[in-house]
Amino acid sequence: MFTDNIKTRNISGQYYITTPQIQRGYYAEPKPEPLIPEDAKPLITFGILQTLTVLLQKASKWCGNKLMQGKEFTTPKNIEKAAEHMLSSNNLKDKINVEYITTSNARQIAGKYGQNNAEFLKILTPVANGENAFYADSLKLAVAPKSKPSLILHELGHAVNANKGKVLKFLQKSKSKIANLTPALLLLNSIAPKEKGKKTFLEKYAGLIGFGAFLPTIIEEGIASVRGIKAAKKIQQTVDKTIKLAPLKRNYFFAWMTYLIAGLIFGTGVHLNMMDFRNK
Repeated sequence: MFTDNIKTRNISGQYYITTPQIQRGYYAEPKPEPLIPEDAKPLITFGILQTLTVLLQKASKWCGNKLMQGKEFTTPKNIEKAAEHMLSSNNLKDKINVEYITTSNARQIAGKYGQNNAEFLKILTPVANGENAFYADSLKLAVAPKSKPSLILHELGHAVNANKGKVLKFLQKSKSKIANLTPALLLLNSIAPKEKGKKTFLEKYAGLIGFGAFLPTIIEEGIASVRGIKAAKKIQQTVDKTIKLAPLKRNYFFAWMTYLIAGLIFGTGVHLNMMDFRNK
């Protein structure tokens, strides 16, 4: 606000000019109403992350189907030679057992290695159906479907990792620990000092922390696949030069993508669990 000068007359009849105190103010435009109310933002974020999780799960399933539909890169005999090369070149020939599972031999294999045959048979059944392969370090056992034997090279890559130093061993063992991350973060966040109206560090970066915890698994899976591809390449160079490695690389790429997507899903899940809908 601004006030003009005012002419005033004193008792002697003389005029003088007085300048009242000028009040200066600044016009503040009213803040526009936010398009999304603050209290609605967490719910919207929750909905977006839930939708993202569903999309990621579909993407993972698509990659898994592509893996299962992939063709074998060479004959079962050549694959067995590649497997033997992986074991012998890494001093594991008499230390790691290799089994190719079918619906007819699954029960026998379960009895051979399983302390609880019925439980182990449940684990082997998806392998027999061509839907899975795995390496169990506790049993020193690598298994793959007989219908898709090339998966054994990746599993033997895990076996090599388990016997190639502490770092790779740590990467492999970290898989069994990540399930404890969310409860641990929730506990830490419950005792961490909170400033009203603001997110804690853990609430802000829970998704990144979750993905970071899954990253060792993604790395170790990639290393296992690279080892398998190198073994196949060795057989291509020494046994059968007509072998085409492209189908194997394609299959292993889709397999690795399922782990990358799993890491994103895990990180999203951790973030969702850490979201606080209470009034702050």
